[in-house]
Amino acid sequence: MDFVFLSRKKLLIILESQILPFKEIFKKKIFRIPDYQRGYSWEQTQLEDLWADLSNIHLQNNAYHFTGILTINNFSEQDYESLEREGFQNLVNREQGVVAINGEFYTPHNLVDGQQRLTTILILLSQLIKKIKNEAERLQFSRQYFFMYDNGNKYLFGYHVDVPSHHYLIRDIFEDDSYSAEDTETLYTHNLDFAKDFFNKKIVGYSQNNIKDLITKITDRLLFSVLNLSEASGNNLDISMVFETLNFRGKQLSGLERFKNRVLYLLSKQNSTPSNIAKRRRDVNNTWLEIYKWLGRNPNPKKVMDDDAFLKAFWLLYFSDDTMVAKEFKAYQKNLFEKDFSLLNIYGNRFMNLEILPKWLKCMRQSVVLWYFINNPYEVENDPEFKYYYTPKIQRSLLRLNSFPFGYGRYMLNLVLAILVRLLPKCQDGLGLTNAQQNNVERIEKFLWAAERHNIMCFLFNGNKTNFNQEATFRDINRYFCTGNSGVMDITLTELLLEKRVSHFHWDLVLRNIELGNYFHSWDGIFFILREYEEHISGKIVEREIAVNRIYPDDEVSVRILYQDINRYGVAKKRKYSYALGNLFMSNNQHAARDFDAHKTRISNAIARENIIYESERQLLNYNNWTTKEIEQRSQEILDFLIEKWQLPPLPANFWKEYFGN
Repeated sequence: MDFVFLSRKKLLIILESQILPFKEIFKKKIFRIPDYQRGYSWEQTQLEDLWADLSNIHLQNNAYHFTGILTINNFSEQDYESLEREGFQNLVNREQGVVAINGEFYTPHNLVDGQQRLTTILILLSQLIKKIKNEAERLQFSRQYFFMYDNGNKYLFGYHVDVPSHHYLIRDIFEDDSYSAEDTETLYTHNLDFAKDFFNKKIVGYSQNNIKDLITKITDRLLFSVLNLSEASGNNLDISMVFETLNFRGKQLSGLERFKNRVLYLLSKQNSTPSNIAKRRRDVNNTWLEIYKWLGRNPNPKKVMDDDAFLKAFWLLYFSDDTMVAKEFKAYQKNLFEKDFSLLNIYGNRFMNLEILPKWLKCMRQSVVLWYFINNPYEVENDPEFKYYYTPKIQRSLLRLNSFPFGYGRYMLNLVLAILVRLLPKCQDGLGLTNAQQNNVERIEKFLWAAERHNIMCFLFNGNKTNFNQEATFRDINRYFCTGNSGVMDITLTELLLEKRVSHFHWDLVLRNIELGNYFHSWDGIFFILREYEEHISGKIVEREIAVNRIYPDDEVSVRILYQDINRYGVAKKRKYSYALGNLFMSNNQHAARDFDAHKTRISNAIARENIIYESERQLLNYNNWTTKEIEQRSQEILDFLIEKWQLPPLPANFWKEYFGN
């Protein structure tokens, strides 16, 4: 079979490839995943697809499945050095390009593309082999696909020793206790664990015959096209660029993964000694190890942090500038790869200067820790690796900024990163904060409060789109990171947010926004406001999902008529009262429509049973009746609370008259 692809120079390269079953791929070969590769990224969807492919192979029908292309290349000098550091000392013959293990000669190759499929299949195969009862058969399969013994196990497949996940794959996935434990778990190691657990659940209860049949499907019936780029004689291929081309044009790399590969490629082209390049290469790998450790630190799969959200945050921080316009911020990856780290400027790139590179890598490692804190403000408690000082006010503000509905104003978190990088002090054992550090903490608290207020006024109340003030805020990020000020003479960032950026706010626009739907009930800000009110009167943070219920309903006639004072009005006015702020209450669950006394009975019974009851729900017990008077009064109380807390402009005298139509 011929495999054709277009190189970056538009040269058409046609390479003869072989179609081989899985078992032939491993004959007398060693495979390593190089450091420019992404870590293990397959998730449930891809695992289910592979399992379905295997399930559809029927041995009795002599069926086969074409699994894909494996792109490989021969080892470089640096690769052999990595193998020796791994434990293959005195086994490597570089002149002949082989590794001698127990008198047998193996050819080492790097996996340029196809490592995700190969890793996945080996994870499944390792779990199947473990279940074979016959020890001789287990050993035979292990030697064929996993390791040969020569003064310790020598693995046929794995990452290069300097790559994060190397030790984890062998010790925790292949279960070799002779390997040291991985110091750091990352999103990629979590994915490895998930794949292992996924397949173990699939094969639980399998008989020996089932196990052997599945091994046969994997080893005999999975076919690969193996393409060796080193055999493209006369073509000087940059392997890391081949990797980027293959992956960016197929199943795409994340921007962050592609960025690492680009940095390693540019680094390999710098004019310096091999030892200096190798040192900087380790800096890059260690930085990305740290990045993925923190991005995948929260074990909750729903809270796994997005690679490219962090990449954009760091790009805005370090590589953007305050002359950019909206379209440039939107196309940040284009700027990153075609300008900041362009292939057209390999030798004169200021960010790749070997003295400058460690500086922004260090900043990147600091930034990802603080980015994790921004997105997980309460997860850092009792985390010994988080070594920054914080206060409950900072934590609560970060939680609010993260939880605005529909992502309103989340871009503000990028600016928060710049603030924390410059100001948030590190903890020092046994030492308190200096006056300057304490002052910085207070500045952070004030800024975060101003950012929350900005989001409330611009988004929750007025219902503006999420890009409101975005361009100006993005300019603030790099400006503040570089200079520590807003760029406006004698005006701080906090002052900008408190005044200029919210100067458009008017209560008549708020009222218009509220009236667009079902008044307060369908208003974007209702969950936020009811939570805030609850936390104000209870002194406790509301962490659960809440339901918003109405006391007086407008859609249940049999119940509605029991509220005689309200029900005497026309349809339009009854709806206004039903969907008024004061008629709404938050609870743990949705509740059926009922008369007011029945509501109070339900609350009293829940209190007696020690069910979850919010303090604002308990307060309903203080009312004897539920009429227009109570709804109007409670509406004013809740909104007045919010105005006072967030120092909002005072309500116009006729605000509630206009709403209720009095």
